[in-house]
Amino acid sequence: MNINLLARQYCSATLAPRISPISRSATVLTFGLLAIGVISSIATKFTLTSFPNIILLVIGIVVLDVLIQLLPKIRIVETAQTILYGVLYLVTTCVCGVLAAYAMQRFAFPLQDQNLANADIALGLNWLGYAHWVDKHVLIQTIFHSAYDSISAQIAIPVIVLAFSNRLDELRVYLLAFALALSVTIIISAIMPAAGPISLIDPGSFNILRFTGATPIDHLTRLREAGPLVLSDFPGGIATFPSFHATIAILTPLTLRSHPRILIALLFVDAAMLGGTVTEGAHYFTDVFAGICMAFFAHSLARRIIRLEDRSFPRHSNHPTTVPIRQLAKAAPVRADQRLA
Repeated sequence: MNINLLARQYCSATLAPRISPISRSATVLTFGLLAIGVISSIATKFTLTSFPNIILLVIGIVVLDVLIQLLPKIRIVETAQTILYGVLYLVTTCVCGVLAAYAMQRFAFPLQDQNLANADIALGLNWLGYAHWVDKHVLIQTIFHSAYDSISAQIAIPVIVLAFSNRLDELRVYLLAFALALSVTIIISAIMPAAGPISLIDPGSFNILRFTGATPIDHLTRLREAGPLVLSDFPGGIATFPSFHATIAILTPLTLRSHPRILIALLFVDAAMLGGTVTEGAHYFTDVFAGICMAFFAHSLARRIIRLEDRSFPRHSNHPTTVPIRQLAKAAPVRADQRLA
């Protein structure tokens, strides 16, 4: 048996090229959001000075990635690397999305609040009555508020779970679905802007509800004014229709539906998130329904795009393929003069 030959084949197997969990389409979407934000900012003379700074995060993840390259290519190391890539992509996409969302509101399309309110009425839903009912139940409001604030964790959970379970194809679908949903939401919310139900009522008439996640009306008002604008306030959720909270409340459990224990917990939390989106986020019921539809649309489209990508661009395994020595010995032809005495 030639030990050197086996060693070379083994090293070649363990150093197989990796594939990022970020698809080509997801990368294009993120650059698209950035381009939309930059072009819209230039066209409308808009500057966001409080733009979230992710330079330190990027540097930190790059340093960790370099350090990881020095470690043995074992499963836990590759899982950590996948999580780093996924989190960096999500943060970068969100930052680009914030710029695009704020910059596009500068085009000041007609507000759609009355139409959205009429849609709720046509569905037989009473936003004001529901909000006052929640306002009278402290425990329910507390649960709704906590669930509503869990959006950041829920965006990250699929990356962690799918990385640890080694379901990278599903992770690619999730990241693309997230980018699709965010991009389409930003575009629709710019074309159909709204201030939310609190623009039609007196927020001071509520005892415990503070609508902390509502569309910042002062930001929206200033963005819609003509002339150059320099905004130094920290940005918030400027999109009313569709609700991105509602999208995440469906997209996260939809992505993790093959993990029963996690799914059960998510169903409870996300049911509360949907309930809280109406009050904590001060969204019309119509916004929530649109956000739910957005989640199914984005996930379905992402699956189709990933399948198309895989057919168009054949992939190699992104994880090192560690082949047992016995299998290598059987597979490798051994000449008589290579055998050990």
